[in-house]
Amino acid sequence: MANSNGWGDGAANNTIGWGQGANNVIGWGSVYAVSSAGRTDIIGASATAPVNTVAPVISGGNYVGDVLTTTDGTWSGSPTSYSYQWKRGATNIGTNANTYTLVSADANTNITCVVTATNAIGSTNATSNIFTTSALFAPVNTYPPSIDGFIFWVAGDTISFTGNTWDGNPVPTLTYQWFRNNSGITGETNNTYLLDLVDIGQLINVKCTATNSQGTAFEPSNLVTIN
Repeated sequence: MANSNGWGDGAANNTIGWGQGANNVIGWGSVYAVSSAGRTDIIGASATAPVNTVAPVISGGNYVGDVLTTTDGTWSGSPTSYSYQWKRGATNIGTNANTYTLVSADANTNITCVVTATNAIGSTNATSNIFTTSALFAPVNTYPPSIDGFIFWVAGDTISFTGNTWDGNPVPTLTYQWFRNNSGITGETNNTYLLDLVDIGQLINVKCTATNSQGTAFEPSNLVTIN
């Protein structure tokens, strides 16, 4: 049964909070909620919901597929938990996690994260910095593939290249084709090539093709003579 004044044992609740009660509604010293094992939980008259003092900060790459991470920010009021809502402009995206992986729809937009801090008194939101992502664009070669022409290549050597760097958003997928005298060598589509006897005296090179959702581009290497 309820104990309206709270003196002694109240089976259901103690309106004021003296003694034992399953719920101590008011309690002595600003009781916030439910007592534990019949003991009133007293927080103190000055307790407040969390207050943000330093905003959350997003960091990470700005291309599709990059992972963004937000800090919680700095808070007073001793938060006991945090939750997260990522936003693309005013649109809610992502899940309740402090990381988010950029997708094509995020390209050339502003991303923020709303962090919610919670303690026993209540919850408060704080919005991160605005993180601007890169626009989508087709692959661009910034450093062509280069076979070292000063090496004395012979049959049985494995030939490879250096360089071959690309930009593009999303990040391009790269494929390869090796050539003998400017004709594609059947089945040779790895980033290395094992020289054969038929290559002696011939010109060998490789072509790299870069592809993403915005287009395709290719870049051939220099030609080298096999001895």
